[in-house]
Amino acid sequence: MLATQQKTFQGSEILSKFETDLIEEGLINKDQLTIAKISQENLGLDLGSVLLRKGFVTENQLLAFIAKKMGMEFMSLESVDLSGELIRKVPLHIARQHRVVPLDIKDNVASVAMANPHDSFAKDDLKEIFKCEIRAVLANVTEIDAVLEKYFSGDVEESDLTMTVDVSTEDSGQSEAEMRKMQEMALGPKIVAIVNNIIARASSEKASDIHIEPTRNKVMVRYRVDGMLRERGVLTKNMQLPVISRVKILANLDIAERRIPQDGRVRVLLVGKPLDMRISTCPTQHGEKIVIRLLAKDAVRSIESLGFGEKERKVFSDIITKSHGIFLSTGPTGSGKSTTLYAALNRINSSEKNIISIEDPIENEIEGVNQVAVNNKAGLTFAAVLRSVLRQDPDVIMLGEIRDAETAQIAVRAAITGHMVISTLHTNTAAGAVSRLKDLGVEPFMMASALKGVMAQRLVRRICSDCKVEVTNEPFELMGHTTNRSFAGRGCKSCNYTGYSGRAGIFEIAAINEEVRNMIHHGADESMLVEGFRKMGVKSIVKDGVEKIEAGITTPDEVMRVTQED
Repeated sequence: MLATQQKTFQGSEILSKFETDLIEEGLINKDQLTIAKISQENLGLDLGSVLLRKGFVTENQLLAFIAKKMGMEFMSLESVDLSGELIRKVPLHIARQHRVVPLDIKDNVASVAMANPHDSFAKDDLKEIFKCEIRAVLANVTEIDAVLEKYFSGDVEESDLTMTVDVSTEDSGQSEAEMRKMQEMALGPKIVAIVNNIIARASSEKASDIHIEPTRNKVMVRYRVDGMLRERGVLTKNMQLPVISRVKILANLDIAERRIPQDGRVRVLLVGKPLDMRISTCPTQHGEKIVIRLLAKDAVRSIESLGFGEKERKVFSDIITKSHGIFLSTGPTGSGKSTTLYAALNRINSSEKNIISIEDPIENEIEGVNQVAVNNKAGLTFAAVLRSVLRQDPDVIMLGEIRDAETAQIAVRAAITGHMVISTLHTNTAAGAVSRLKDLGVEPFMMASALKGVMAQRLVRRICSDCKVEVTNEPFELMGHTTNRSFAGRGCKSCNYTGYSGRAGIFEIAAINEEVRNMIHHGADESMLVEGFRKMGVKSIVKDGVEKIEAGITTPDEVMRVTQED
């Protein structure tokens, strides 16, 4: 270890230049130096390695001495309070390649422990990751490796088995015999075990997606956990075709076709529990990328688990149980809108109601709900299915999304004529749903008659309950709202050292009353509707986030992250 580090500091002569200083600073005495120099001549080792072998000094003592002479700071990682979330911001392959561990970020400077603080390539990579200046300190390689092992111990490791597979990744025209060979490899126990391991680890971490991404000389494996993509391993380039072919075989996709995107679906049993996987392939410059969406059979949530406050939960329940009208959930992609719709269906599902959902695609099955998948290639659009569904005597219609004018107008007319319609729109605010429907050609008087409620939502990561600590009890302002206390997760094994575990929603939900209905009818703009909501006592999504900060559910950083565009 020391020899490796010494080479980064101008070669093995570095200690020889400071022999007398070793004695003056009390690390060794004259007799020990004499013994070490004789041993050095006999063994042909550098002075530092000999001093360590003889037990005259420890690694950290020697590294601290070297750092001091080179004008650097040395830090032992055994005595430092580390942040798992900060460490995981550095991709695993970069952390291992450069032997680096981030320590903290203060005043736009990231402090990083490095085996070689003079490594300019490592600093450039770290600047790109943290978008700030880098302050490098010297650390023991053994301690760096131990930290990386601890905080990335749950990650997908490249098995020794992978090294025995050697498959060309050139996309040349392959014969039928070559295709059969590829299929045999993809079905072989080694590749099957690797893919099963990737899926099982993702499921155990409650990941929503697995990304298998080929690059020029390796294959990255990343999981999306609680909305954030995290690197979970690196496979060698020769694993690319066998692994991707194995995944494609699972979904009954064509392993010979790599020029066009493909989509498939498969259900597997994982530790006795059914797991649906939606698989999508996409050709890239370095080969096919695969994304696997994990859809657990028991993924449909209850209203109580979404994160509503007591008042908001009652408003939501009252709206979705009405006999007719339209309810809209709004927010950007990944804000939990589909989860909310499924929870609504779960709440109102009964043998007395004919409930039909129109989805693209069907993500979770709900017993008792007639679920229809959109197929645009076959002409089965949202609008086409919706027209057909209206002849099926529905009580409740769930539309996965209102995307176009035709769908919007049919949905509003259905709501007016005695059906309860629940759907989503891509707008940032609850009041923005009205403006969006107007843009899609829905007349204000029809909206005023049909609309029963609107909601904006975002997803924030929950603080891990096993390592949650209060970090401040002093008032501070967050986007115009004052909060008196906040909490954070220190990072522990149960949350993979991120400080977060699971997600909760923050909401702005408004039931449309007579005053707001009149405003919509007369073409009120978004700002006027927001003012009307506030008069009704509807709290903003930021205010709801601040309340969840004070309750210890999430952190200020999370609320700012998901609402900063509002």
